[in-house]
Amino acid sequence: IVEVPQVQVQEVVKPVPKVRVQEVVREVPKYETKIVERIVDVPQVEYIDRVVEVPEVRYVEKLVEVPRVSYQDVVRHVPKIEVQEVVRTVPKVEIQTRERVVEIPEVQYVERVVEVPEVQIQEVVRHVPKIEIQERIRHVPKYETQLVERLVEVPEGQYVD
Repeated sequence: IVEVPQVQVQEVVKPVPKVRVQEVVREVPKYETKIVERIVDVPQVEYIDRVVEVPEVRYVEKLVEVPRVSYQDVVRHVPKIEVQEVVRTVPKVEIQTRERVVEIPEVQYVERVVEVPEVQIQEVVRHVPKIEIQERIRHVPKYETQLVERLVEVPEGQYVD
């Protein structure tokens, strides 16, 4: 006779946590950007050209000949006085003035009437609904999970050979 060990199965109750999903609604403000047009006066500068005549002085050179004295040495070797003339040519500069007409462009301004649009500001009242938020308290049950430990004794199996 051979003894064969047999396994005896015994069921044990083991608590398994059951996950419960609960949705919590939180109100978070949502920001919206609105563009508000504002009219601002911007100064504009207009420039007007004005011609002012200014006297102009022009200088013209006029040459005047001034006699220049030049000295020459006379060499005396003997008591006899002898004068020798040496002729030297010196250019005489003579300036003649000529009048010449040169046309210079001159800008003449002509005034012209140009219509400039003028901005008129008109106020427009626009009625926009105003959103008011009222807080309403809603009671929602809050579930808390508490763990309770329960000991269940499980017999140990022994193997005998």
